[in-house]
Amino acid sequence: MRLSPAFLWAAIILMVLRMCASSPDIIVDLSSKNLSSVPTDLPLTAEYIDLSCNHIHQLHKGDFKNIAFLRFLNMSWNGLELIETETFHDTPLLEDLDLSHNMLRNLSDQQYLLYTGNLRVINLAWNEFLNMTLGKEFSVLGKLENLTLGAKAISVGDFKNIAKAKLYCLTLSLEKKLAYEATSLIDEAMYNFFINLPVKYCAIIETSLIHMTCPKKQSPILELDFSYCALSDSIFSRIEGQETVECETLSNVKKLSLVGNNLKSLQVVSKRLQYMKSLQHLDLSINSFVYDGSFECLWPPNITVMNISSGGLTEYVFKCLPKGVEALDLQNNQISVIPPWLILKLENLSSLNLNANRFLDLPLCDNFPKMTELLLKSNSLHAPSVKKLRSCPNLKILDASHNPFTCTCPLRHFIRLGVQTEYESGLELLNWPEGYHCIYPEVVRDSKLENVWIPEISCSASLLAATILVPSVALIVTVFFLCRRLDVPWYMGMIWQWARAKHRARMRQLRPEDLVGIEFHAFVSYSQHDADWVKNFLLFNLEGPTGGLRICHHEKDFVPGKTIMENIITCVEKSRRSVFVLSAHFVKSEWCHYELYFASHQRLSQGLDSIVLVLLEPLPQYLIPSKYYQLKSMMNRHTYLEWPQDKAKQRLFWANLRAALQTDLLSEPVAETE
Repeated sequence: MRLSPAFLWAAIILMVLRMCASSPDIIVDLSSKNLSSVPTDLPLTAEYIDLSCNHIHQLHKGDFKNIAFLRFLNMSWNGLELIETETFHDTPLLEDLDLSHNMLRNLSDQQYLLYTGNLRVINLAWNEFLNMTLGKEFSVLGKLENLTLGAKAISVGDFKNIAKAKLYCLTLSLEKKLAYEATSLIDEAMYNFFINLPVKYCAIIETSLIHMTCPKKQSPILELDFSYCALSDSIFSRIEGQETVECETLSNVKKLSLVGNNLKSLQVVSKRLQYMKSLQHLDLSINSFVYDGSFECLWPPNITVMNISSGGLTEYVFKCLPKGVEALDLQNNQISVIPPWLILKLENLSSLNLNANRFLDLPLCDNFPKMTELLLKSNSLHAPSVKKLRSCPNLKILDASHNPFTCTCPLRHFIRLGVQTEYESGLELLNWPEGYHCIYPEVVRDSKLENVWIPEISCSASLLAATILVPSVALIVTVFFLCRRLDVPWYMGMIWQWARAKHRARMRQLRPEDLVGIEFHAFVSYSQHDADWVKNFLLFNLEGPTGGLRICHHEKDFVPGKTIMENIITCVEKSRRSVFVLSAHFVKSEWCHYELYFASHQRLSQGLDSIVLVLLEPLPQYLIPSKYYQLKSMMNRHTYLEWPQDKAKQRLFWANLRAALQTDLLSEPVAETE
C-alpha cells in the first residue's frame, strides 16, 4: 500500500507524543495562522514544523537559522513562488519536505535541494510545473525513498537524474491533462523507465497511460498502482512475430491495482497476470469486462483478495475466478444467480460481496463451504428463501438490506429470521431493522419488516382449511344431533305443511258455485280398528271447540237404507276434502279402498286438491298391496301428516290438519231420509 506524506506526518506525530510532554517545543504547529513569512521566534529545539495553509510566498536564507534539529517541514498550501538556494543550509537533518499545492514553476531548477542531502520524502505535486524534467540537483538525494510529482507534460529523459536512486515509492499525479511527448509512445522508453525503477512501491494514477511494458529483469516491485489510467488488455505483454509474449519478471508483486482502466476481456487479463506468483491482492474494479465462459482463465495461484466490482459481469464470472480466493468483491455487476452448473469449488472463499446485482433470491453456498460473510444489499430480493441458508453452515454475517421486499406469506420466515438475529448471536443481519422495508402491498408500503405481522393461518392452505372445516363440521354434527334429539326436522316439516296450507288457502280463490252442495269440511275414511283414535282424538280436535269444523264419518252421517257404496259416494261429494287415516289396517280394508278410489276420482274430475293423508303409524311401501297403486302414488307425490306419539308435538299436528281443512261453507248439513 502506498503511504502518502500526510500519513507519514501523522505517524511521526504519534511516535513523538511522549517526547512532547518533556520537550514541548519539538513540534510546532503554525498552520492556518494567516502568516506571510516564516516567524523569527521558532524554537531552537523544533524538529517538526507545520506552516501549511498560510500566505508565505517566499523562503529565504536564514528563515530556519539555528534550527539545526529540524526533520519535518510542511509548507503546502502557501502559494509559494520562490525558494532561495541556501534556504535549508542550516537544516542538515531535514528528512521530510512537503511543498505540494504551491506555485513553484521550474522542476528542473530547484537549487535548494543541494542542501537537502538527507531527504527521504519530498512532495512536489500540484505546483505550476509544465513538465516533469528533474534537474541535476535531484541527483544529490541519495537517501530519497518517497517521491511525489505532478506536471502537465512528461517526456523521455525526465527522470534520468534519479536513475540511481533506490526509491521506495514513486507517485505521479495527473494535473489537468497529462501530455506525452510524441516519440515517448514509439521507442516505449517511458514505459520501460517506470517499470524498471528499483522501487518496491510504484503508483502512476489518473494519467492517460495506455500501456505498460514488462521489466527487463526480475523486478523488486511489491505493489503496483495504475488506477484511473487508460491501460488496455495488452498490459505487460509484447508481440514477437505472430506470438504474444507474457511477462514473467513481476513475480514479486503482491498487490496490483488496475482500477478504472480500459480492460475488456477478463480471460485475457488473467493470462497477462498468470506469472505473478506472489500476487495476493488484485483490484480490477470499474472496467468494462466481457466474459462468456468459453475459455479457461489462468490466474496466478496465490490470489486471496479480488475486486471485480462495477465490471458489467454476469454469472459466467464464477467460471473465471482464482481457486484460492478468500475475499471476493463482485458488487455492482449484472449477476442474477450463482449457476447450479458451477463446477469450480471455491474452498477458501469466506467473504462474498454481491451488493447491487440482480439476485431474486439468496444463493446456495454448496460451492463455498467456508463462507462467513454474504452481502446482497440493493438487489431484487422480494421474498428471500431462508431454507437456502442451511447450505451455509459457517455464515456469520448477512446483508440483505435495501431490497424490494413484498410483505406476503413467503416473506414471513425471513422476517422471523431478522427478529431472531436481534436476540441470538449466531447470525448478524446487517442494517436490521432500519434497512428492511416493504414495497408491497400498498397498505404496508415503507413499513419496517419487523413491524409487519403476517398470520401463519393465512399462509397455510391446510391450516386454513382445518381452521374453517373443523369448526364447521363440529357445528354441523352438533346441529344434526340436536335436531335428532329435539325432532327439529319433524317440527320444520310440520311448520312447512302448515305454511303451505295457509298459502294455498289464500291463493286459491274458490267460486261460490264450487261450494254448492258442500256441507262438510272433510269426510274421514278409516279402518274400524282405528275407530277409537278417530273418535277420541281426530273428531274431538276437529269438531270440538278448538276446531269448529264439520266432519262427515260413517257412524254419524251414513243414511240408513242406502247401500254402503251409495253412502260413500254421497259423503265424498258433500265434503270439501277427504281425510284418509292410513295404517296397516287401512290397507287391508276393502271399504277403505273404495272410499280412496271415489275420492281420487272426485279430485281428478273437479281438479281440486281434495285429499289429505294422515299417517297414523309407519307404513312401509312393501306393506301396501298392489291394488293400492293410487295410494303409493299419492304417498310419493304428496306430503302427508304423521301422527306423533310425543304429546308435545300433537298440538302442532292438529294445527296443521285444521289449516289444511279450513274453509268457509255456504250451507248447513241437511239430514237425509230414505
